[in-house]
Amino acid sequence: MGAKNLSNSDRTAVLQHLLTLVNGKSILPHGAFAAVAANFGVARSTVRLIWKRAAVNLNDKLRPCSDVSSRIKGHCGRNLKHESVASRLQALPKAKRTTFRSIAAALNMPRSTLHAYYKRGIFVKYSSSVRPALTDSNKIVRVKWALDFVHALNENEYVFSDMMDYVHVDEKWFFATTVKRTYYLAPGEEPPHRTCKSKKFITKVMFLSAVARPRWDSAKGELFDGKLGTWHFTTKVPAARGSRNRPAGTLVTSPVSVTRSVYKAMLLDHVIPAIKRKWPSTESKKIT
Repeated sequence: MGAKNLSNSDRTAVLQHLLTLVNGKSILPHGAFAAVAANFGVARSTVRLIWKRAAVNLNDKLRPCSDVSSRIKGHCGRNLKHESVASRLQALPKAKRTTFRSIAAALNMPRSTLHAYYKRGIFVKYSSSVRPALTDSNKIVRVKWALDFVHALNENEYVFSDMMDYVHVDEKWFFATTVKRTYYLAPGEEPPHRTCKSKKFITKVMFLSAVARPRWDSAKGELFDGKLGTWHFTTKVPAARGSRNRPAGTLVTSPVSVTRSVYKAMLLDHVIPAIKRKWPSTESKKIT
Protein backbone atom coordinates (compact mmCIF):
# COMPACT_ATOMS: atom_id res chain seq x y z
CA MET A 1 0.00 0.00 0.00
CA GLY A 2 1.31 3.43 -0.92
CA ALA A 3 1.79 6.37 1.38
CA LYS A 4 -1.30 8.19 2.64
CA ASN A 5 -2.27 11.35 0.74
CA LEU A 6 -3.26 14.01 3.22
CA SER A 7 -6.13 16.36 2.42
CA ASN A 8 -5.58 20.11 2.52
CA SER A 9 -7.29 20.35 5.91
CA ASP A 10 -5.05 17.57 7.28
CA ARG A 11 -1.94 19.28 5.92
CA THR A 12 -3.01 22.53 7.58
CA ALA A 13 -3.64 20.67 10.84
CA VAL A 14 -0.13 19.15 10.70
CA LEU A 15 1.38 22.61 10.25
CA GLN A 16 -0.70 23.99 13.13
CA HIS A 17 0.49 21.19 15.43
CA LEU A 18 4.08 21.94 14.50
CA LEU A 19 3.59 25.65 15.15
CA THR A 20 2.41 24.89 18.68
CA LEU A 21 5.74 23.17 19.33
CA VAL A 22 7.98 25.85 17.85
CA ASN A 23 10.08 28.08 20.06
CA GLY A 24 10.70 31.79 19.69
CA LYS A 25 13.37 31.29 16.98
CA SER A 26 11.17 29.26 14.59
CA ILE A 27 13.02 26.09 15.57
CA LEU A 28 11.29 22.80 16.40
CA PRO A 29 12.46 20.71 19.36
CA HIS A 30 14.04 17.30 18.82
CA GLY A 31 11.46 14.58 18.02
CA ALA A 32 8.69 16.97 16.91
CA PHE A 33 8.41 15.45 13.42
CA ALA A 34 8.13 11.92 14.77
CA ALA A 35 5.53 12.88 17.39
CA VAL A 36 3.26 14.70 14.92
CA ALA A 37 3.69 11.91 12.34
CA ALA A 38 2.53 9.36 14.90
CA ASN A 39 -0.56 11.44 15.71
CA PHE A 40 -1.63 11.66 12.05
CA GLY A 41 -0.53 8.18 10.99
CA VAL A 42 1.90 9.35 8.31
CA ALA A 43 5.61 9.03 7.71
CA ARG A 44 8.07 11.34 9.43
CA SER A 45 9.31 12.49 6.02
CA THR A 46 5.79 13.68 5.11
CA VAL A 47 5.67 15.95 8.15
CA ARG A 48 9.18 17.19 7.43
CA LEU A 49 8.24 18.09 3.82
CA ILE A 50 5.16 20.01 5.00
CA TRP A 51 7.31 21.98 7.42
CA LYS A 52 9.88 22.65 4.72
CA ARG A 53 7.22 23.95 2.31
CA ALA A 54 5.72 26.17 5.01
CA ALA A 55 9.03 28.05 5.37
CA VAL A 56 7.94 29.41 8.74
CA ASN A 57 9.18 32.89 9.58
CA LEU A 58 7.58 34.26 12.75
CA ASN A 59 9.17 37.66 12.12
CA ASP A 60 6.95 38.17 9.06
CA LYS A 61 3.78 39.83 10.38
CA LEU A 62 1.81 39.55 7.12
CA ARG A 63 2.58 35.96 6.09
CA PRO A 64 4.48 33.92 8.67
CA CYS A 65 4.23 30.72 6.60
CA SER A 66 3.65 29.65 2.99
CA ASP A 67 0.79 27.62 1.53
CA VAL A 68 1.03 23.87 2.15
CA SER A 69 -1.92 22.77 0.01
CA SER A 70 -1.57 19.59 -2.04
CA ARG A 71 -0.04 19.88 -5.49
CA ILE A 72 -1.56 16.65 -6.76
CA LYS A 73 -4.52 18.30 -8.54
CA GLY A 74 -3.65 18.91 -12.17
CA HIS A 75 -0.51 16.75 -12.00
CA CYS A 76 -2.05 13.29 -11.80
CA GLY A 77 -4.10 11.00 -14.01
CA ARG A 78 -3.38 9.42 -17.35
CA ASN A 79 -1.23 11.27 -19.83
CA LEU A 80 -2.76 12.96 -22.87
CA LYS A 81 -1.97 10.83 -25.91
CA HIS A 82 -3.68 12.95 -28.56
CA GLU A 83 -1.88 16.28 -28.34
CA SER A 84 -3.45 17.53 -31.57
CA VAL A 85 -7.09 17.25 -30.44
CA ALA A 86 -7.66 21.02 -30.45
CA SER A 87 -6.24 21.49 -33.96
CA ARG A 88 -8.06 18.42 -35.32
CA LEU A 89 -11.30 19.66 -33.78
CA GLN A 90 -10.82 23.09 -35.33
CA ALA A 91 -10.44 21.49 -38.77
CA LEU A 92 -13.87 19.84 -38.55
CA PRO A 93 -16.96 21.60 -39.96
CA LYS A 94 -18.99 23.23 -37.20
CA ALA A 95 -22.03 21.19 -38.25
CA LYS A 96 -20.18 18.07 -37.04
CA ARG A 97 -19.24 19.64 -33.71
CA THR A 98 -22.66 19.67 -32.04
CA THR A 99 -22.47 16.47 -29.94
CA PHE A 100 -19.77 14.31 -28.39
CA ARG A 101 -20.99 11.40 -30.51
CA SER A 102 -20.50 13.25 -33.82
CA ILE A 103 -17.11 14.66 -32.76
CA ALA A 104 -15.87 11.25 -31.60
CA ALA A 105 -16.95 9.67 -34.89
CA ALA A 106 -15.24 12.39 -36.94
CA LEU A 107 -12.00 12.17 -34.92
CA ASN A 108 -12.12 8.36 -34.68
CA MET A 109 -11.80 8.59 -30.90
CA PRO A 110 -13.80 7.01 -28.04
CA ARG A 111 -16.35 9.31 -26.46
CA SER A 112 -14.93 8.64 -22.99
CA THR A 113 -11.49 9.80 -24.12
CA LEU A 114 -12.99 12.86 -25.79
CA HIS A 115 -14.88 13.71 -22.59
CA ALA A 116 -11.63 13.47 -20.60
CA TYR A 117 -10.06 16.07 -22.89
CA TYR A 118 -13.14 18.26 -22.46
CA LYS A 119 -12.86 18.06 -18.66
CA ARG A 120 -9.22 19.12 -18.88
CA GLY A 121 -10.14 22.23 -20.87
CA ILE A 122 -8.62 21.19 -24.20
CA PHE A 123 -11.83 22.42 -25.84
CA VAL A 124 -14.89 24.22 -24.50
CA LYS A 125 -18.65 24.24 -25.04
CA TYR A 126 -20.46 27.24 -26.50
CA SER A 127 -24.22 27.71 -26.83
CA SER A 128 -25.15 29.58 -30.00
CA SER A 129 -28.40 31.53 -30.12
CA VAL A 130 -29.98 32.80 -33.33
CA ARG A 131 -29.76 36.58 -33.60
CA PRO A 132 -31.91 38.88 -35.72
CA ALA A 133 -30.44 39.90 -39.06
CA LEU A 134 -30.11 43.68 -38.76
CA THR A 135 -29.80 46.11 -41.61
CA ASP A 136 -27.76 49.30 -41.33
CA SER A 137 -30.91 51.31 -40.67
CA ASN A 138 -31.91 48.86 -37.92
CA LYS A 139 -28.51 49.31 -36.27
CA ILE A 140 -28.76 53.10 -36.45
CA VAL A 141 -32.18 53.07 -34.79
CA ARG A 142 -30.89 50.83 -31.98
CA VAL A 143 -27.84 53.01 -31.37
CA LYS A 144 -30.02 56.14 -31.31
CA TRP A 145 -32.38 54.48 -28.82
CA ALA A 146 -29.43 53.70 -26.53
CA LEU A 147 -27.95 57.20 -26.88
CA ASP A 148 -31.25 58.75 -25.79
CA PHE A 149 -30.50 57.44 -22.29
CA VAL A 150 -27.18 59.30 -22.11
CA HIS A 151 -27.41 62.77 -20.55
CA ALA A 152 -24.71 65.44 -20.52
CA LEU A 153 -23.75 66.95 -17.16
CA ASN A 154 -21.28 69.33 -18.78
CA GLU A 155 -19.07 69.48 -21.84
CA ASN A 156 -16.81 66.63 -20.70
CA GLU A 157 -19.00 64.49 -18.45
CA TYR A 158 -21.95 62.26 -19.30
CA VAL A 159 -24.16 59.96 -17.26
CA PHE A 160 -26.51 57.13 -18.19
CA SER A 161 -30.15 57.37 -17.15
CA ASP A 162 -30.90 55.64 -13.85
CA MET A 163 -34.25 54.46 -15.30
CA MET A 164 -35.99 55.03 -11.98
CA ASP A 165 -39.08 56.32 -13.82
CA TYR A 166 -39.31 53.42 -16.28
CA VAL A 167 -41.61 50.39 -16.17
CA HIS A 168 -40.45 47.46 -18.27
CA VAL A 169 -43.19 45.29 -19.78
CA ASP A 170 -42.41 41.93 -21.38
CA GLU A 171 -44.32 38.90 -22.62
CA LYS A 172 -43.43 35.22 -22.46
CA TRP A 173 -45.08 31.94 -23.38
CA PHE A 174 -45.55 29.30 -20.69
CA PHE A 175 -47.11 25.85 -20.73
CA ALA A 176 -50.22 25.64 -18.56
CA THR A 177 -48.61 22.71 -16.73
CA THR A 178 -45.69 20.31 -17.06
CA VAL A 179 -45.72 16.59 -17.72
CA LYS A 180 -43.76 15.89 -14.54
CA ARG A 181 -43.79 17.99 -11.39
CA THR A 182 -42.31 17.29 -7.96
CA TYR A 183 -44.23 17.92 -4.74
CA TYR A 184 -43.14 17.53 -1.13
CA LEU A 185 -45.96 16.15 1.01
CA ALA A 186 -46.49 15.35 4.66
CA PRO A 187 -46.83 11.68 5.69
CA GLY A 188 -50.27 10.37 4.71
CA GLU A 189 -51.08 13.39 2.52
CA GLU A 190 -52.73 12.64 -0.82
CA PRO A 191 -50.70 13.73 -3.88
CA PRO A 192 -52.47 16.09 -6.30
CA HIS A 193 -54.30 14.39 -9.17
CA ARG A 194 -53.40 16.11 -12.44
CA THR A 195 -54.99 15.19 -15.77
CA CYS A 196 -54.57 16.33 -19.34
CA LYS A 197 -56.18 15.25 -22.60
CA SER A 198 -52.78 14.57 -24.15
CA LYS A 199 -49.27 15.04 -22.85
CA LYS A 200 -48.16 16.01 -26.36
CA PHE A 201 -50.55 18.96 -26.66
CA ILE A 202 -50.39 20.97 -23.44
CA THR A 203 -51.98 24.40 -23.70
CA LYS A 204 -49.55 27.33 -23.98
CA VAL A 205 -50.54 30.65 -22.45
CA MET A 206 -48.91 34.05 -22.92
CA PHE A 207 -48.10 35.97 -19.74
CA LEU A 208 -47.26 39.65 -19.40
CA SER A 209 -45.07 40.97 -16.58
CA ALA A 210 -44.34 44.54 -15.52
CA VAL A 211 -41.31 45.46 -13.39
CA ALA A 212 -39.43 48.60 -12.35
CA ARG A 213 -36.20 49.27 -10.51
CA PRO A 214 -36.34 48.48 -6.77
CA ARG A 215 -36.01 51.42 -4.38
CA TRP A 216 -36.78 52.51 -0.85
CA ASP A 217 -40.34 53.76 -0.32
CA SER A 218 -39.91 56.43 2.35
CA ALA A 219 -43.67 57.01 2.61
CA LYS A 220 -44.38 53.39 3.58
CA GLY A 221 -41.04 52.82 5.28
CA GLU A 222 -40.33 49.66 3.29
CA LEU A 223 -38.53 48.46 0.19
CA PHE A 224 -40.43 48.66 -3.09
CA ASP A 225 -39.26 45.52 -4.92
CA GLY A 226 -40.30 46.79 -8.35
CA LYS A 227 -42.56 43.81 -9.08
CA LEU A 228 -45.80 45.28 -10.36
CA GLY A 229 -47.47 42.06 -11.43
CA THR A 230 -47.89 39.22 -13.90
CA TRP A 231 -51.08 38.58 -15.88
CA HIS A 232 -52.17 35.94 -18.39
CA PHE A 233 -53.98 36.35 -21.68
CA THR A 234 -56.91 33.99 -21.11
CA THR A 235 -60.67 34.15 -21.07
CA LYS A 236 -63.55 32.10 -19.72
CA VAL A 237 -65.73 30.73 -22.53
CA PRO A 238 -68.63 28.23 -22.37
CA ALA A 239 -67.86 24.84 -23.83
CA ALA A 240 -69.49 24.57 -27.26
CA ARG A 241 -70.01 20.82 -27.02
CA GLY A 242 -70.47 18.36 -24.21
CA SER A 243 -68.16 15.46 -23.44
CA ARG A 244 -67.73 12.79 -20.81
CA ASN A 245 -65.50 15.24 -18.93
CA ARG A 246 -67.99 18.15 -18.73
CA PRO A 247 -71.39 19.12 -20.12
CA ALA A 248 -71.90 21.74 -22.80
CA GLY A 249 -71.96 25.30 -21.52
CA THR A 250 -69.39 24.72 -18.75
CA LEU A 251 -66.99 27.65 -18.46
CA VAL A 252 -63.48 26.64 -19.50
CA THR A 253 -60.28 28.69 -19.50
CA SER A 254 -58.98 29.29 -23.00
CA PRO A 255 -55.98 31.32 -24.25
CA VAL A 256 -56.71 34.30 -26.47
CA SER A 257 -54.83 35.65 -29.46
CA VAL A 258 -52.86 38.73 -28.44
CA THR A 259 -53.94 41.44 -30.85
CA ARG A 260 -53.51 45.21 -30.63
CA SER A 261 -56.86 45.68 -28.90
CA VAL A 262 -56.26 42.79 -26.47
CA TYR A 263 -52.82 44.17 -25.53
CA LYS A 264 -54.25 47.67 -25.05
CA ALA A 265 -57.00 46.30 -22.80
CA MET A 266 -54.38 44.46 -20.72
CA LEU A 267 -52.44 47.69 -20.20
CA LEU A 268 -55.52 49.73 -19.32
CA ASP A 269 -57.21 47.14 -17.09
CA HIS A 270 -54.23 45.60 -15.27
CA VAL A 271 -50.81 47.20 -15.81
CA ILE A 272 -51.70 50.89 -15.31
CA PRO A 273 -53.92 50.22 -12.23
CA ALA A 274 -51.07 48.15 -10.73
CA ILE A 275 -48.65 51.04 -11.28
CA LYS A 276 -51.03 53.49 -9.60
CA ARG A 277 -51.55 51.11 -6.70
CA LYS A 278 -47.93 50.09 -6.02
CA TRP A 279 -45.81 53.01 -7.25
CA PRO A 280 -44.09 54.87 -4.37
CA SER A 281 -45.92 58.12 -3.68
CA THR A 282 -42.69 60.08 -3.26
CA GLU A 283 -41.38 59.14 -6.72
CA SER A 284 -41.93 60.90 -10.03
CA LYS A 285 -45.39 60.51 -11.52
CA LYS A 286 -44.02 60.82 -15.05
CA ILE A 287 -43.51 57.15 -15.91
CA THR A 288 -42.33 55.85 -19.24
